[in-house]
Amino acid sequence: MPNKPNKRVLLIDEESAFTRFLQDDLEQREISVACVHSAKDLDGAAAFAPNALVADKRKLAKAAPDLLEQLCASRQKLPTVLMDGVDSVIPRRKDRIVSADEPHIVATLPKPFEPHVLARLIERFVDVGQKTIDDADYIKALIASDQLIENIAVEFQSKHSLIDGRVVGYEALSRLKTRRAIDPSTIFSSTTGIDLEISATLNVVEQVMKLVDHLKRSEKKLPVSFNCSAILLTERRLVDALKRLLNSRQNLAGSLIMEITEEDRMADIQTVAEVCKMLAAGGLATSIDDFGTGLSNLDRIVDIPFRELKIDKQIFWSYCNDRVPITVLGSIIDFCRSRGAKSVVEGIETPFHLAKARLLGADYGQGFYWGHAVPPQYLVKAWHGY
Repeated sequence: MPNKPNKRVLLIDEESAFTRFLQDDLEQREISVACVHSAKDLDGAAAFAPNALVADKRKLAKAAPDLLEQLCASRQKLPTVLMDGVDSVIPRRKDRIVSADEPHIVATLPKPFEPHVLARLIERFVDVGQKTIDDADYIKALIASDQLIENIAVEFQSKHSLIDGRVVGYEALSRLKTRRAIDPSTIFSSTTGIDLEISATLNVVEQVMKLVDHLKRSEKKLPVSFNCSAILLTERRLVDALKRLLNSRQNLAGSLIMEITEEDRMADIQTVAEVCKMLAAGGLATSIDDFGTGLSNLDRIVDIPFRELKIDKQIFWSYCNDRVPITVLGSIIDFCRSRGAKSVVEGIETPFHLAKARLLGADYGQGFYWGHAVPPQYLVKAWHGY
């Protein structure tokens, strides 16, 4: 479904920790953000149809003159915040700010700044209008310009023991560098196409293997997981590629976990189970992701040799809100124990969530309580080539 009309900010700046932080914070305030890091991002930016600009002065001149020409061609005046080292507000005139052919420059801000300062400016100057933007259209624009794979970044979120809080592993999460808030299920869907999804998944696997190798060298022998749609496990091209990767990196056996997701695309579960058994023999463990959606009933997972099961955060939150009895989640955890598998509670974001997860008796937890996903160089100092 299309998104509801909302404030859409185009951020023109270098890719950095600051821009990632800014995107994430504004999205939490229900302000959609797309980024231009280079001229290659222009097609996606135009499809985003922003109603405000936030731009670094130097980057604006280098990366986006063509984009500004497109945005101003219809004499559309977008409220614009410039970022530089000068903390000043440009005086606003009632009729115009700069000229009839330029976007409205409403302020300049020194970097770095707190996101709430920018959010207040956006709230003051941006008119939402009636236009809605479908994230799938943004994905299609990236595909059409052959920029989807190049735009995908891999970040890693920690997984923790519910007994003592220690880190017990990491999960690789796909993010679009220019639209971090887009859910991976939108990136990897029937709209994207199987071939692109396979290429993107294999790219993530290679990043995961690289991180596991670095962790082993630094004597942090922790498993790292990646997501894989169940439907992809019925595709010979992906399965053969995974076998080749496992054979080429046998030293990583036992430290790689494949989290199976299903979403709305049903796969033949017997084929999936057989593939998982074959990959397990090569050192790739299996996890059932988002239990409670897709592969959620026991009939669908009983034949899969899973080492781990992750309880979907929506079900966990329903339990926290007393809408689901503890016995329901307790029976899932008991089932995991009977299979010799670990149970993971997703969506732990507060001390209350942590206490409720511990009450369940689950093994591990994952969520924003311990922090957001981070690029690999935050975990491994010697990381190169990200």
